[in-house]
Amino acid sequence: MDFEEEYKKNRTAMKRCRKTETASFIVLAANIAISIWLLVAAVISGEVLVLIASVLGLAASALGILGLYKKDSAIAIAVGVFLIAEMGIMFFADGPDLIGVLEVAVFGYFAAANFLNIKKYRWLEQQDGFPNFEPRLKEYDMDRAQRNIKDPYARKMEEMKKNNASAGHMDEL
Repeated sequence: MDFEEEYKKNRTAMKRCRKTETASFIVLAANIAISIWLLVAAVISGEVLVLIASVLGLAASALGILGLYKKDSAIAIAVGVFLIAEMGIMFFADGPDLIGVLEVAVFGYFAAANFLNIKKYRWLEQQDGFPNFEPRLKEYDMDRAQRNIKDPYARKMEEMKKNNASAGHMDEL
């Protein structure tokens, strides 16, 4: 495959990764706001299970944003664990309601998308041309490297000049 085609494919994948990161950040920030609202409501009403679920939701969202920032797979897995714990608590408290199930479904989708996004980003980091994937930059680097390579005649001329310089000048004759 030509490097320009590969760069185009990688550039498209990088744009998709950034788009997914932005959407995940928006959902996680909204979930933080909802979790804080539920936390206040749980403290006022005195329901312990809702309080624990809102704290777990807040922790999962904060870890999700940290995982987006650091691009760490272990943090993304921890987000999934917190999400499963929150879902378990929601099922123990008066049964699941539609909003809770919807929140877990959306949040679970973005947690999984974040994990896959981190995996794709780590693969893109290993590719040539990261992070811009611009073919012109590669061509420029190749041209610059080619200019640094001397042809055999230029090397022979340099050797002769070096040998002649070390032997002395013509003044001795």
